Amino acid sequence: MPELTKTKLADLEEDFRNYKSFPKKIIETLIADDWKPEDLNSWIRGSTGHTEKALNDMIKKEDNKSYTYYSKLYSDISRAYDNLTDELKHIVDEYLWGPSNYLGWIEIAQQIHCSTGSVYRKRYKILETLAKERGILAE
Repeated sequence: MPELTKTKLADLEEDFRNYKSFPKKIIETLIADDWKPEDLNSWIRGSTGHTEKALNDMIKKEDNKSYTYYSKLYSDISRAYDNLTDELKHIVDEYLWGPSNYLGWIEIAQQIHCSTGSVYRKRYKILETLAKERGILAE
């Protein structure tokens, strides 16, 4: 099986680390397409202008490439996360998405009491799982 390059690993890690921001980005892409200058102060008038049909129309925008990209990436990361072992899920929860998300991998190794080589193997396994979900690597 071909290995992931350093550049691809960095890209996958960035995607994994940004997972929690994707719902906001998805909403922003949907709203950006429908925004009109007169909407600037719509919050003052209340939400009466947004009907169920209008919201459904926003969600049905299949031609919105940003929406498609972020929603697929969000889904891929969710499935990759579900396929991880409990140990790897803990690393993701604590050090990629959680309160210690500012730590680098050497500091993570110190926190989980393992060697630097071992933590980089764990990192590779996490990112390899995402690469398989994204179709970058074969199963």
